[in-house]
Amino acid sequence: MKQKKPAFKLYGLRARFAISLAASALFCALVFLVLYSLTNMFLANYFEQSGFTEVHIRRQGESLQDFISENGISVKNLEELKRWEYRQPLILLEIYSGGECIYSSFYESPENKIFRYMADYRDEEHSVGIRLADIEASAVLYSDFTYQYYVIGTVVPAIFALVLCILLFLLCNRKLIGYICRLNEEVQILEGGNLEYQVSVEGNDEITDLAKSMNRMRESFQQQMEREQALHQANKQLITEMSHDLRTPLTGIMLYLEILRSRRYATEEELQDYLEKIDAKARHMKLMSDHLFEYSLEYSRGSRLELKKMQDAFSNVLESFRDDLWEHGFSLVFESNWAACFIEVNDEYIRRIFENIASNAVKYAEPSAAITISAIDTVSYCGLSVLNACASLELQESGNGIGIESVRSMMREMHGICAVEQTETAFEISLLFPKQ
Repeated sequence: MKQKKPAFKLYGLRARFAISLAASALFCALVFLVLYSLTNMFLANYFEQSGFTEVHIRRQGESLQDFISENGISVKNLEELKRWEYRQPLILLEIYSGGECIYSSFYESPENKIFRYMADYRDEEHSVGIRLADIEASAVLYSDFTYQYYVIGTVVPAIFALVLCILLFLLCNRKLIGYICRLNEEVQILEGGNLEYQVSVEGNDEITDLAKSMNRMRESFQQQMEREQALHQANKQLITEMSHDLRTPLTGIMLYLEILRSRRYATEEELQDYLEKIDAKARHMKLMSDHLFEYSLEYSRGSRLELKKMQDAFSNVLESFRDDLWEHGFSLVFESNWAACFIEVNDEYIRRIFENIASNAVKYAEPSAAITISAIDTVSYCGLSVLNACASLELQESGNGIGIESVRSMMREMHGICAVEQTETAFEISLLFPKQ
């Protein structure tokens, strides 16, 4: 999926960087112009007052004279001066004798007619006297002795302005840079496992949005870890309780099997009684293991709900519920009429819910008292309630509550409510579904 381009913020990082960079560059450009002008004025004034050009022309004239003397340069071999010119920062070298130009580094041929007029325009300021091997002459030296100083006078202000521009840009954004460094330290705190630490939120730019996102991510991750920890603790507690509850009937089964193995019974009736006790405890263990499986299964898969009338959702299940209770000697009474409403249910969940209610009734209800089923119809909810008399308080306290927790879990999957009211003499469970 193509990522959405972030919107431009008036006070965002791009705008801030552009403004600070433009302001720094403009200020430093003005500084460069001022420094450049002052440097050029200083150099021009210095060269003019110190006689810098005359000194260099005199020194270069002496170098030319030494070269002429060493190499015996005469009018006939003036072209040898090219070798000296290559080693000098010259622009133009002219040699005059008798009012005529006899050599020029610019014009190749002395026979050129321009040579006859060059003597009238020679610059006496740049002229020095020299002696060739055969005649006296004067040399005019045109050389930019100050060029390198003006280059330095341009480069140094430019470097200073560039460094100043960078420093001003960093100074304008020092608060942002400090904030980024602090965020880096705070992220390292989060990496260390301290999810309670809240990342600092300052300003109104992209870095601020990043800090807010980090806080939201931290909270989401913390909530996820808490949920996982709670689920792990619940599963651990469930396994511990079920292990204890399963060990009790298993101990009884092993005891009865030992009695049967050693034939410590007197009559056939005692044998059948022991077998029935073993069968009852085995069924009890199977029922608890089924509850454990159902309870854990609700956390690993969702449910598919169907819209049904209330009577259609419960009529078949209640018939099976009544038959199960009749087999164990219980009677069933249905009070009130069906509510004319629709609810969303899962048939498998409804069947298992009433199997759990029937199992609890068989274990803890008083067989002599009728079990009452009542229809519930409120403004927002409708459903059923099951009321039975309790056999004894000690028997109620011996239960592990796995069946009720399984019912609550399945009701939550159907967006319903499981309400339980229990006293010393009565137990009532209500199943409420949102009206559709």
